[in-house]
Amino acid sequence: MDSKIFKEDHILFDESAKTQEEAFKVIANIAFKKGYVSDEKVFFDGLKYREKEATTGFKEGIAIPHSKDASVLKPGMFLIKFKHSIDWQALDKKPVNTAFALTIPEEGASEHLKLLSLIARKLIDTEFREGILSNNDPKELTSIIDTIDF
Repeated sequence: MDSKIFKEDHILFDESAKTQEEAFKVIANIAFKKGYVSDEKVFFDGLKYREKEATTGFKEGIAIPHSKDASVLKPGMFLIKFKHSIDWQALDKKPVNTAFALTIPEEGASEHLKLLSLIARKLIDTEFREGILSNNDPKELTSIIDTIDF
C-alpha cells in the first residue's frame, strides 16, 4: 500500500461512536486532523450523502464509507475499529465495528475508486478479513493492509 494513502497512524480505535452519524463524525475528524480534507463538516456531509445512495456496509462487521467531494485534498484510507457495534444497514444486515474509510478527490477519482474495489475484493479473502477483524496491534494491521496492492 502506498504510504501517502495509508500508514500506521491512520488506524484509530474509537470508543465513543454508537451510531452511524457518530461514526461519520469520527471519520471526518481523523481525515481532517491528518490533512486529507480541508473541511471536516463538508466531508462529514459527503459521507452521509454517499450513504443515502446505497449502503457502504459490506459484511461481517465491515463497512467502506467514502466520499468524493470538494473538501478532499488527497486520497487516503483510514482503518477505524469501533468499540461499539453500529447499525449500518449493511448488506448482511449485521452491525459494523470496523471501517475502511476513504477520502477520494474529485479529480482523479476513477483511480482511487479502484482502491475501493481492491478493498472489497480483498475482504472476500477469509485470511485477510479475519486478520483485520481479530487483530488490534497497529503494526500487524498495517502489515495486513499493506498486502493490498495499490
